[in-house]
Amino acid sequence: MRNIHYRKIGIFFTLLFGMITNVYATSPITVTDGYIKASIPGSDITAAYMTISNTGDKAITLQEVSSTISDRIEIHEHSMADGMMRMREVGEITIKAHSKVILQPSGLHLMIFSLKHPMKEKSVIPLTLKFSNKTNINIQLPVYRFK
Repeated sequence: MRNIHYRKIGIFFTLLFGMITNVYATSPITVTDGYIKASIPGSDITAAYMTISNTGDKAITLQEVSSTISDRIEIHEHSMADGMMRMREVGEITIKAHSKVILQPSGLHLMIFSLKHPMKEKSVIPLTLKFSNKTNINIQLPVYRFK
């Protein structure tokens, strides 16, 4: 019984601190409110969402995202054109000085292709965000079915 209690505490802290980044205190970049959408059975794609803030005095560009779960992660954007919702790869996202960018459903987001295994709810997945100022931020995102 005691081991179950400790396991629950461990899971709680894993999820609680899942958004902690491996960035030095001097970095102007913070990532919050992130999660990955659980994959649909039979599908090998999913999406990731988060808020990226830049407290620095210069714009910073998110140029690449990598992870052990996929060899192909792209930055995408939904947009309306001629009354139809379209999705396209944008390549990179610039976060202006003292500003933030929200990656969310029906907007900017990360598309994760060719998953190496299904994204199951309550998992925690590592991602590395690579920025134009040579900063790499390692984050751990929880997987949710609905949010």
